[in-house]
Amino acid sequence: MWSHLLHQRLAVLFGLAVVVNYPWERAQSRLYVLPDRAEVEWWMCAAASVADGLVVLLIFQISRLAIGQPDWYLRPGARGYTVLLLSGAVISVAVEWIAIYGAQWWAYSPHMPLVPGLNIGVAPLAQMLVLPPLICTLLAWWHRKIGKTV
Repeated sequence: MWSHLLHQRLAVLFGLAVVVNYPWERAQSRLYVLPDRAEVEWWMCAAASVADGLVVLLIFQISRLAIGQPDWYLRPGARGYTVLLLSGAVISVAVEWIAIYGAQWWAYSPHMPLVPGLNIGVAPLAQMLVLPPLICTLLAWWHRKIGKTV
């Protein structure tokens, strides 16, 4: 029973994460350039939102394991938010470093503000600090309003 409910909530979480991340991806797309200096297209932002959805699932699972409760998001408290923020920051820094400096899939435009010392973009770091708590809040709302009846 719990397994079915967990899978259902993970599916809702993933859907919420993709939908919530897409506008952020579109807004920050001008802060990136592709290797051939092409602009980032809408469909690339859609693909990035799907990847963001997977990252949010990972952050959620890390939080679930760290807190030890499958429904931790209903009352995350200081510990829940701390785990969300730390895991979001670590994953964001790793992804940016790999994509920018390792694989060189994209680069920052001159308009991207950088985090001093880390040399990664402020926008993608802020994205994984701001949106996962918001998405978990939306999941908790869904759980309380709709998820109990499904």
